Amino acid sequence: MSKQQINYIQDFLTIFNEEGNKRHKIVNVESLLKKHSPIAVIVFLEQLHRQYSKRLKRIIRRDITSHRLNDVIAKKFRIKMAINKIKNYSKQGGKTA
Repeated sequence: MSKQQINYIQDFLTIFNEEGNKRHKIVNVESLLKKHSPIAVIVFLEQLHRQYSKRLKRIIRRDITSHRLNDVIAKKFRIKMAINKIKNYSKQGGKTA
């Protein structure tokens, strides 16, 4: 996978705060992809996605108006998009979409 593709995936997994001056990486995908195969990274991200699903269910049961609800939904979406991108790049043999 090219550096550009990895950066694109990392962008899905990076969140800026409301002021836009601090960023938070949900996962450092570049580091993971250097050490592990794309399949292993996908498995890890899918496990993380399931953990956020469980967290989302707990939040909904406790307080559906909680601000944390939006955070978890956004992270789940971003993780799923990163998974899809890695899968697409892997299916295409590493070529850009």
